[in-house]
Amino acid sequence: MILTGRFLPGLLCLLLALGCASSQIPEVDDSPRIDNGAGETRWTAESGWILPASDEWGATARVRLEALKAFEAGAYADALAALRFLEESPAAAKMLDLRFYLGECCYQLGRYEDALEYYRKVYQVDFPSPEFIDKARRRVFEIALAYLKERKTRSMLKVFKVASPDYGIDILLDPADGLVTENPYISFADDAYMEVANYYFDQGQYAESVLLYDSIVKMLESEWKELAEYRSALAEYLQVRGAVYDENKLLQARRRFKNYLQSFPRGEYWEAARAKLREINELEGEKNLKIAKFYLKESELRACEIYLRVVLDNFPNSLAAREAREIRNRIEKTSNQ
Repeated sequence: MILTGRFLPGLLCLLLALGCASSQIPEVDDSPRIDNGAGETRWTAESGWILPASDEWGATARVRLEALKAFEAGAYADALAALRFLEESPAAAKMLDLRFYLGECCYQLGRYEDALEYYRKVYQVDFPSPEFIDKARRRVFEIALAYLKERKTRSMLKVFKVASPDYGIDILLDPADGLVTENPYISFADDAYMEVANYYFDQGQYAESVLLYDSIVKMLESEWKELAEYRSALAEYLQVRGAVYDENKLLQARRRFKNYLQSFPRGEYWEAARAKLREINELEGEKNLKIAKFYLKESELRACEIYLRVVLDNFPNSLAAREAREIRNRIEKTSNQ
């Protein structure tokens, strides 16, 4: 469909309204306060920057000192202006924390895509600063969550602000960021795994979620181990559809629910796991009962009896077992006549 000019203004307003409604972390004014005066470069909470002359920041050491003062005071727009000056200076290479603080300023101002660029430079350079690597990665993780949970929107075509949970997933899975990793030195790796696994689970991508839940279960320590083990079983089970199903998936689900019950005998999801095992019994009983009915219809009574016995022996408390008993009783009555 081709949109004519008279429809476009309304469409633009609608898209902008939808985008703005979903954003809870807006960008804020990042215009620095800069004025000229006498003496050395200085920053004050009341006036902002006072420069010796227009666009003359002065000695980098002095600017750095005053920029950190502005940062600590929460004047992130003022700090960002000075840090960007330092970024362009020859002294930038010796300031190992410079890019981290640039990222922090952008983060606090709600400029997440700019913040991402700076944080990634912290740990993607040839000789990263160990002190700031984990801090930068943690911020990248927080930014990914903001997009994933739709607390932050992305700019599209420099006009629209749209929710973008997929962008959050892209950040989490980016190998350059190394967030979804089994690296024990990343303290929140299990959190990153869990967020991606839950996203796949909620999207119905159960096979993908199982792989990530399994990675959490294998970790030495994680607060998510119980939930991951239960959800991996549930994800296997949700891949089963109706009485005609992939039996291997059902067996995997049964095994996983049993493993959960053994690993967490007083677990939060213990009753739910037992209920799912009962549902699995019903499915298996129903499948074997259908086969028994098929053979009964074909007058293959011996084969019918075999499958009735499977239902009665293996799933005695199922609804299928109740019907199997009725069928067997009818067969016996007919045989005795």
